Amino acid sequence: MRVVVFEAPGGGRDATVSSLARALAVPQTSLGDLMRAHLSQGTELGIRVSEIMNSGSLVPDEILTAVIHDGLYRMAHAGFLLLGYPHRASQALALEELLRELDAPLDSVLHLHLPEAEVERRIRLLAARRRCRNDRTHRFEPEVDHLLVEGACNVCGGELYQHGDEAEISIRGRFMSYEAMLEPITQHYARQDLLVTVDAVGPSDEILRRALAALQERSP
Repeated sequence: MRVVVFEAPGGGRDATVSSLARALAVPQTSLGDLMRAHLSQGTELGIRVSEIMNSGSLVPDEILTAVIHDGLYRMAHAGFLLLGYPHRASQALALEELLRELDAPLDSVLHLHLPEAEVERRIRLLAARRRCRNDRTHRFEPEVDHLLVEGACNVCGGELYQHGDEAEISIRGRFMSYEAMLEPITQHYARQDLLVTVDAVGPSDEILRRALAALQERSP
């Protein structure tokens, strides 16, 4: 089975996606994984990506498409679970063209959907995270931790602070950008009858059961 997966930033569903890949007996990959492999191996593509990133520029679509092409070429017929791509309708078209060449079309596009109330809850939780000035590996996670002393690290007593990327305005901006990006792509796949939307609220095992049931329901 060949499946593209969309999940919101900070979705925290890595375990669900990994379990889904195992249940479907397909490898899990992402645009980020494929790019990191090229960077670590020093391939021609990796060198080009590194140069572009070091210049502060965005990696253009043609390079991203080449990275995806190289990765999926080796696994398309065996199936895959792909995260982090496509980001735009143009990339979706490029992915379709690649899979058409390989005679291995997508089976489904899985959207792990978060209702608005859950998005708001997660934004507040993410914005409440704090880091320790003494040791960056020490973190306060409001869902699982309880501060013993207000503003102090439970591990070493160091001062807790909020990283700029974890300010509420930054987190809310990422969610808004994701929603703006996602809408035209999900509409594109809905028109092709590939879109499967699953409620992503609840324990991972429950979300996994919903996702498997939804994917199996539309399988031929």
